[in-house]
Amino acid sequence: MQQLKERMPASSSYSVYHEPFVGGGALFFEVQPRQAFLSDINFNLILTLQAIKDNANGVIKDLKNHVTKHNKDYYIKAREKLNTSNLVASEIAALFIYLNKTCYNGLYRVNKAGKFNVPMGSYKNPTILDEKNLLNVSKVLQNADIKHQSFIQTTIRRGDFYYLDPPYHNTYDGYNGQGFSNAEHEELAALCQQIDKEGGLFMLSNSDTEFVYSLYDSKFIIENVQAFRMISCKGHQRGRTNELIIRNYQ
Repeated sequence: MQQLKERMPASSSYSVYHEPFVGGGALFFEVQPRQAFLSDINFNLILTLQAIKDNANGVIKDLKNHVTKHNKDYYIKAREKLNTSNLVASEIAALFIYLNKTCYNGLYRVNKAGKFNVPMGSYKNPTILDEKNLLNVSKVLQNADIKHQSFIQTTIRRGDFYYLDPPYHNTYDGYNGQGFSNAEHEELAALCQQIDKEGGLFMLSNSDTEFVYSLYDSKFIIENVQAFRMISCKGHQRGRTNELIIRNYQ
């Protein structure tokens, strides 16, 4: 996070903050931009963010119910409910958060049918509900437009800033059941070229691989940094690793 913050453009140098792979939104919540556009291909994630923005108290109420009932049988039933039921937004959001806080390694993974399939983790006392944090998240999200869409649908505007944090090349990419192919990494590089051409600013995080290096113009700043990965279904992909930060500004 510190490495990213040190490389962010000054807030006065851009109009709107965009994060087309919002995920957990760590950088967004860290910098809390005055105006933002957040998007992702994960429908349940986007619905959860929108529900917290619009009805945090409803999400909190449903999470309190999950706290009192949590056990392995309840977890399995909740997972099935998320995958099959027609629920209101606050209920889906609460299920999404509950499952993420209690599943193995905090991993979000779906099968090819788009069904969440992570087993329960072995936590003695997971923090399922952090009411104060959810209310703070809701407050910060008031400055954000939130949309369910692919990164290729990103609107490019001159003078805006784009932080791009895709599924990393040659690492875990099971967030939507389809993976993230080399062709999509190529489309992402093309998007960065377009942002640059149209007068926007971008910063991208990705794996330190020859393939990723080959996609980006030498006119961009490409830096190698060390980061600590916690989320992966494979043990060897967790821990300190080399990553790239690529940007089109000083």
